[in-house]
Amino acid sequence: MKEVGFAVVGVRNFADSYLNNIAELEEEGEIKLTAVVVKDQIKNAKKVRDLRGRGIAIYNSYETLLKEAKASVDIIGLPISIPTHSRLAIKGMQAGYNILLEKPPAPTIQELDAMIKTEKETGKFVSIGFQFIHSTTIRKIKHFILDGKLGEVKEIAAKGFWPRFKSYYDRNDWAGKSVYQGQLVLDGPIHNAFAHYLNNMIFLAGSDLNSSAQLKQIRAELYRAHSYIEADDTSCLAAETTTGTKIYFYVTHVPEKTRHPYMEIIGTKGKIKWHMENEVTKIELNNGQINEFDCEDLNPHQEVFRVAAAKQLGLIENLYCTPENTRSFTIAINGAYDSAKKIKVIPHQLIKEFTNDQGEYQTVLPGIDSLIDKAFEARKLLSDLNEVDWAAQSEWINLENYNIFNPFI
Repeated sequence: MKEVGFAVVGVRNFADSYLNNIAELEEEGEIKLTAVVVKDQIKNAKKVRDLRGRGIAIYNSYETLLKEAKASVDIIGLPISIPTHSRLAIKGMQAGYNILLEKPPAPTIQELDAMIKTEKETGKFVSIGFQFIHSTTIRKIKHFILDGKLGEVKEIAAKGFWPRFKSYYDRNDWAGKSVYQGQLVLDGPIHNAFAHYLNNMIFLAGSDLNSSAQLKQIRAELYRAHSYIEADDTSCLAAETTTGTKIYFYVTHVPEKTRHPYMEIIGTKGKIKWHMENEVTKIELNNGQINEFDCEDLNPHQEVFRVAAAKQLGLIENLYCTPENTRSFTIAINGAYDSAKKIKVIPHQLIKEFTNDQGEYQTVLPGIDSLIDKAFEARKLLSDLNEVDWAAQSEWINLENYNIFNPFI
């Protein structure tokens, strides 16, 4: 069987995880790293030497890769800055390559639709790196729902508490930005760090294994506690699908304690509880039946590469995660910003900013953990709790036939 040649654009930050995952997967015999783009070859001299020592071609620009790598590269991995996603994915497809694009797919629905249009025009594909759509547990849950075992899905809710330190926002020029160099980034928790878990819910509400749900409306609240960023760091939203499933999402980067994402799926025949850590899943049906499973040692980060390679080799018909089935996710993000209208700044006297025991500069909003827990249990947004003066009400936004997001008008 022919090996699938992968190129990776970049060697630092998340690009490094791409390189590590591909290196481990090469032992399986279907995937091979054949090219890497390294713009600053002086700063990354050791990495360049190591890669060249393994026989991997090094290019100093994306444009050079596109022109010269056809003989050895089938799929280009793009773990790149959010505002460049659509533009570079389109350029790659137009040059004759398939694309593995890191999440989130694009900041605006019109950029995503441009990718979909280019897929159709070129016959090339884009696989989106939402790894949990590739996971054992999420796909088992989707099959369970589609088989009717949970009954009608009434609501899906998720929450997550991940601190983000100053070093996280200092790692590149666009982190923590809403706009960078005139381009939208929307680098808040719902669009970046916690994006997987919003996408999971929309996917699980979809009508078949390859589709996500279509959204009817959304209401969202976006807040910022960090004093040195411009994007939101604490967000909540409520959405409704066109088939009536309610979706609720609560996340923060300024928690008192770290808690990994947790999701509940409520159906007319029972409840599913999913924990991101080890993907521990428990299904409790109304008839007393209980079913439990975990990730079965499948690494969803690596499955992203396996699935793209299988598509390249013609072994599967449908990719798991595509621009088409992440379209509702992007609409949800755009609609959330339309609903909130602006990011509400939490009064500085209510937050704590300090250097923690690990030497990281950290921001904490005291009380946010319990507020999110209450909102999650009540399926309300933070302002609906009527417990905090800084919470701001927002309006419902109709998402049917939604195809343009422009916050500048």
